[in-house]
Amino acid sequence: MDKPEILLVNLNQCDTASDVMRLLGRHCRFSCLTDADAIPEKIQALSPQAICFEYDYPDIPRLAVLQETKLAFPSIPIVMVTGQHSEDLAVWAFRSRVWDYFTKPLPVSAVLECFRTILALPRKLQQDAPRDFVIRQCTLPTDARFQASSQSKDAKLVSSAITYVEQNLHNKVSQTEVARRCGVSSCQFSRIFKQVHGTTFQEYVLRRRMGQAIKLLQNPSASVTDVCYTVGFNDLSHFTRIFRRYIGVAPSAYRKNLKTAHASLLPLAGSN
Repeated sequence: MDKPEILLVNLNQCDTASDVMRLLGRHCRFSCLTDADAIPEKIQALSPQAICFEYDYPDIPRLAVLQETKLAFPSIPIVMVTGQHSEDLAVWAFRSRVWDYFTKPLPVSAVLECFRTILALPRKLQQDAPRDFVIRQCTLPTDARFQASSQSKDAKLVSSAITYVEQNLHNKVSQTEVARRCGVSSCQFSRIFKQVHGTTFQEYVLRRRMGQAIKLLQNPSASVTDVCYTVGFNDLSHFTRIFRRYIGVAPSAYRKNLKTAHASLLPLAGSN
């Protein structure tokens, strides 16, 4: 029996291979497309059960492709995968009525479960879904500012650095080491990261550590000391000072009163 059909639209700026295809190609039958102009014709020919839009760093024209596709084919579930860790982008995606949204590195089991849920839907339900309901046209997020022609190389470098951070939050993360892995000097890396991401590399790492600490502190089985070491700190007092600086209260106080803790002071991107 043939595996169900998913249309994968690869809109990576840097001409990189699809992470979705690499990780999930054995589980689902994908038809891959890189030409945005051919999407309507391909959908008509395949009648896919789902569409997956994959980005590294999405710019405004590429995001508009997803939005236009959803407006034209509202009954087909769309999944968005991106390398850009951005809270604004996630909000935009869900307001644009995507079925689900994932950031890289991909949580394979979660993505698989998402597609299994979609593919388990009776195809008749999708075909018979009303096509005249209104989907609000959302303003594209301001941080979709990267232009492929001039900034794709820098965006790819920053994406690689962020992936490394996400995989090593529990370890020491050195800017010098990350720059070496990216093939540039530490000074050059610092300049590129701030230009692309809007904050320094060290600031980004601390914010991500604090975001992870907030999530872990909500688990009553984890002690504050456990959380301290899990998010990459080797000294409890230093962890407490940094936590208080960003969140406004000590970790123990945050745990005691989660409802009034100032988690909103940490506008983290990609805290998944």
